[in-house]
Order: sequence, then C-alpha cells, then structure tokens
Amino acid sequence: MADLDHRAAHPEPADPYRWLEDADTPRTRAWLADQRRLLAARPQRSDEPAWAALLDRVEREAPDRTPTPPAEAGGLLFRHERGPDGDVLTVRHPDGTRRTPTEGVLGPGDRIAGWQPEPHGRFIAVQLHRDGAETGGLHLLPTHPGERPRHLPDAAPYATLAFTGEALVYTAGTRTEHTLVARHPADGPARRLALPVSGPVRLTLHGGPGGNLLLRTRPQPSGPVRWWATRWTGRAVPDWQPLDLDGRRVTALDLNETVCFLAGDELLALDLDELARGATGRPVQLAAPLAGGGPPAAGESPVVGEAPAGPVTALRVLGPGRRPGLALLRRLGTTHRLDVHRPGGAADGAPREAAGGAPGGGATALHWPARLRLGATPYDRHGRVGGSVWLLADDPRYGTWTRSLDGSGPVEPPERRAALRTLTAAGRDGAPVPVTVCDPGPQDRGRPAPTLLTVYGGFGLPLEPAWDPALEAWLRAGGRIAWVHARGGGELGPAWAAAGRGAGKSATVDDFRAAAAMLVERGEAPAGGLGALAASNGALVVAAALTREPGLLSAAVCAAPLTDLARYQVGGLGRLWAQEYGDPADPQALRALLDYSPYHRVVPGTAYPAVLFATGANDARVPPWHAWKLCAALGRAGTGAAPVLLDHHDTGGHQGRPAAAGRELAVRSLALLGAGTGLVPPAAPCTGPPAGPSGPRPRPQS
Repeated sequence: MADLDHRAAHPEPADPYRWLEDADTPRTRAWLADQRRLLAARPQRSDEPAWAALLDRVEREAPDRTPTPPAEAGGLLFRHERGPDGDVLTVRHPDGTRRTPTEGVLGPGDRIAGWQPEPHGRFIAVQLHRDGAETGGLHLLPTHPGERPRHLPDAAPYATLAFTGEALVYTAGTRTEHTLVARHPADGPARRLALPVSGPVRLTLHGGPGGNLLLRTRPQPSGPVRWWATRWTGRAVPDWQPLDLDGRRVTALDLNETVCFLAGDELLALDLDELARGATGRPVQLAAPLAGGGPPAAGESPVVGEAPAGPVTALRVLGPGRRPGLALLRRLGTTHRLDVHRPGGAADGAPREAAGGAPGGGATALHWPARLRLGATPYDRHGRVGGSVWLLADDPRYGTWTRSLDGSGPVEPPERRAALRTLTAAGRDGAPVPVTVCDPGPQDRGRPAPTLLTVYGGFGLPLEPAWDPALEAWLRAGGRIAWVHARGGGELGPAWAAAGRGAGKSATVDDFRAAAAMLVERGEAPAGGLGALAASNGALVVAAALTREPGLLSAAVCAAPLTDLARYQVGGLGRLWAQEYGDPADPQALRALLDYSPYHRVVPGTAYPAVLFATGANDARVPPWHAWKLCAALGRAGTGAAPVLLDHHDTGGHQGRPAAAGRELAVRSLALLGAGTGLVPPAAPCTGPPAGPSGPRPRPQS
C-alpha cells in the first residue's frame, strides 16, 4: 500500500508518444514515412540550391582541411585531411614522395575517429567509424609499399594505445569496461596484460620511449581515479607502481625516456629512472599553481591579449633527456595561450639539479581566441622524442592553419583572421555568461545581422569557436555567429561545470536564453533574427529554451538531442549520466528534470519556431526516439506556419553522417535557419567578406 501511495504522490509524467520508442512497429514506421514526406515538401527547398553553391565554394576554397594536427614520426610527416569526399591520411617521405595508407581501407561511409603513428613511422594505428557507428577495432596501416595492413577487432571504441619495444599495447573491450592487450603489430596472438586493479575498470593508457607506460584506472560503474606507472619491455609481467599525487587532478601529461610531466593546477615532474629502480612514485612540483582567472567582467572585453594563467589542457615534451623543452597549452576562460619553453633553463625557482627541472627560456608563443590543439608527441627518424611539435588552429571565418613549433620564436598567425570578440550576458542570478561572437567582417562590428547561436553546456566540455564549412557559409552570406559559454561547460573551470549539473541544468538553459536576449538588446541581431544550431547536450539546451520561451528563436536545428529527461536512462549511454542530469528515480531530481525537459514542456496551441531535428539510426549514445517524440509533440501542438521537420538517416550516428549525407543535412539546415532569420545566400560567387548582412525576411505569423 505504501508503494501505491508513493506512486500517487509522484505520478509518472505524461508520455503520449512513448510508442515511438519502438522503431520497428508498423505505427512508428508509418509515422517515419510521414516525416519523410513532410521533409520532401519542406518550404525552404527553393533556397537550397543557392546555399549548396555557397557551401561548394567554401569547401573548394578552404586553404586547409585538417581536422587534427599533423604529426612527425620516423622522419615522416603524417596529415589527416577531411574534404567533401571524406577522410584521408597522407604520409610525406623525406624525398618528397607522398603515400595514402588509407587508400582501399576507407569506404564512402567511413570517418577517421583517431590515429597515431608508430614512433619509427613504420605504420599508423587508425580507428574508423563506419556509417556513423562508434565502433571499436584498430587498423594498422603500413607506410611503405609491399606491406599488408592488419585489423585488430578487439580494440575498444576510442582505444588508447602505446608502443613499447616491438609491442603495441592498447585498451580492448567496450566503451566503458576495458582490458589491456599487447601484441606484435605484424603478427602473433593477443596477450592480456595484468592490471593493478581488479573488476570492471575503465583505462586510459599513455606511452613513451624506453618502455615507459602510464595508466589511469577508474573502477566501473563508479570509483576513485588512480594513476600507475611501469617500465615494460614486453617480456615480464608489468610491475605497476602507484603514483602518489595527493589528490591532485591531472589535466595533461607527456613523457620521454627519462621524465614524465603532469599538469593540473601545478606542473609536476616524475623521474622515470628512479621509479624503475623502485623509488616512490611521488612527482616533484616544478611551478607555482597554474590555474587562475574566472568569468569575464560584465560588458565587452577583447578575446586576444594577456590574461591570468589558466589550467593546462595539453602539453608536449620536446626532446630527450632530463631537461627537455616543453609546450604548454592553457585555457584562459574562453581563449587559449600557448607557451613553448626551450630545453635547458630553470624557471619558477626549481632546482637545476632536479631531474625534469622546470623548463626555461620560454616565451608566450601565441594567444588565440578559437580552438587550438597540439599534435602527437613528435619522434625523429631514430624513434627518439623530437624537438618540435605541430600546432593546429581554427579560424571560424578562414579555416584551419598549422605550424611546426620548436620554441625558437613566436608563432605568427595568418594576417587574415576572423573578427572575434567577447560579449557578456547576465544569467538569471546575475552571473556573467561569456559569449564569443564572430562578425561577418570587420566592417560589420555592432551592426544588426541574422545571428546563429550555438551552445553545449554539459559534461565539463568546453565549447570552442571552430571552423566548419556550414558556419563559414553563414558568415559569407552576411550572418553572425555566437558561441554561448553556458554553465555546465568546461570553459571557466570545474566550478562553472558543476553549476550546470543536476538541477543546475535549468540555469544552463537560462544562460542560453539570456545570451540570446542580450544579442537583440545590444542590436547585434534584429528582432526575429535569431537562429540556433546545436548537437547532443547542446541540442537539449536549445530544445529546452524554445519550449520554455517559444518566441526566443525564429528557427533551430537540433541534432541528436535528449528531449525526454524522465526517461533519458533508457537506451544509449543514458545509464552513465546520472551525475550530469540527476536520477529520475529520485522524486526531487525528477522535478528538476521536468522543469526543463523539452518533451514535457510542450503546450498545445503555442506558436513554436521552425525546427529541424536530425537523427541517425546508428547513434549509440542518444536514441533517435528522443527527437522523434519532441517532433511529434511540437507538430501536434504548434499553431504557427513554421515547419517542424525530422531528418532521419539510416546510417548516421551521434558524431554525424557520411560525407555526402552530412553535406545534404548542412544545406537543409542553412536553408531552414536562413529562411527563419532572414539571411539570404548570395546568388553570385562570394569569396570575400560581404559588404553587409542581408535584411531580415518577414517572420511567419501565426
């Protein structure tokens, strides 16, 4: 009787479209067929040829199509390129010849999810996603002719790996439960290595020359993170030594044959020779606390310039020995700073005789307001850690660019760069919410322009301005782009991320709403000129905002969103997300979830904006039925002329679609967003910044 009373006090929320959760019933198949017919009859089709032509020009004129930084190994240069026809890996040999190891391996529906060259450059370990499915397995692709590739099917999705002696060591298993496997790359059976912990565990592996391995363990489904190290030649059982970090968090690390550097709030060094001789695995602190800064002050501030030191997000050891050079990449709020230290000097009062002493001779190499990444640890032609590393920088307007860094001088970015700046909105509690803005061109600063917002706000992951052909097309057409750095993301540190978890996710939604309202109030966007494009947790935030405030946006594209927060743990990876969203089985948490759950906030008789939902049948993270249920609810409830559309793809996944299908979705998205916000694509070729934004079209009235 107590259970009946409990259910009466906390009734299950209404769920009129639960039947859509079963994709194989005749009723669901009929509904999906109706959605395909609605998509085929979409009113924005007349604008799509112009958007497609503009997207073609953007892709054709892109100076660099590198989605990940280049890498050097064994005297070879490795580059990953992504073009309109898909992904390719190229290898440039010292004599200038180029090979394409992925030729004959990548199909039209394949995308490179990760890659790492062997230190001597003999082969590349590549993980592929086929038709959007985030599957495991590794392909070992030789770099010289006459050798055969090899496939290792047991490698885990997003496997981490290391090379030691003649062995390849990698994580095998599922996405969240791993074993550690070693095998000879050319032939031989797999050998499971002993782990320092028992039971289901999630592993992250790091390797360096000389057989040095670092291992991060986290018991599943939950448990404390621990770090271990060993020097393993491939013969005996690994002797894992625990690292005594005193509870310090580790945000980045790298190692050579002698020393391992670890960074978090401090810069630490671990003497690997001493550890191999049985010494305690206690790193030495080399620098004063690295973290600092916080949210920007109210008002507008530039995004390039000096700022307090922030947490290290990536580091690379440059060269062998006890005092190598070091490249440190820090996040300064919503921007980045890169410091490259040359080998040999001491800094911050570190004793010069200490192994792995703090690098000196450093100079700030670069401040950059968009995504900035370091390539893999470099190796010279003898397989030793090299003295330079590759940098990849994104410019939302002009594409990506790369540089090789050795600490000999500052990095000079291209003269032509995007007009990025930072605005600040006030959250519902007055907290400053930074918004990075990219203008169509320098002459458009502060002028009203149809504005496309994007957001993420979850899992402590940062939202960084990055280049994408569709975003550049929007800018070329005269639109503005705004990245909203809402609570829950990693841009402003752990406290900012924690403020957007659980019941705080409602504040994330309101941060987005505040940013949108600020852009109109400041005259950055005209009335009726706001659109939104987001994916995954960001698409949840957008969907929650448009159901909480239907008049906020004129159009939205939501890819792979969660929408039914009462049932987010059903299917996909939802069972792993209780810390981020809260447990629906807890009545208090359920009330907080329903406060912003888009599916449960749809009100009949409301004029909602134009919405396009994009889903893929191979999405292993968020079941497509989340978008389907909200699409059905909005389609039934809305009273306006704005369309509610579903674009479902049979081979798409959470990370997108194969090249041709992804391009079609981009064109449809641009057409819907442009029609809603009044942005008209140029009819004639447009290779430079436009003279000014198009005037807004009339918004459809209910």
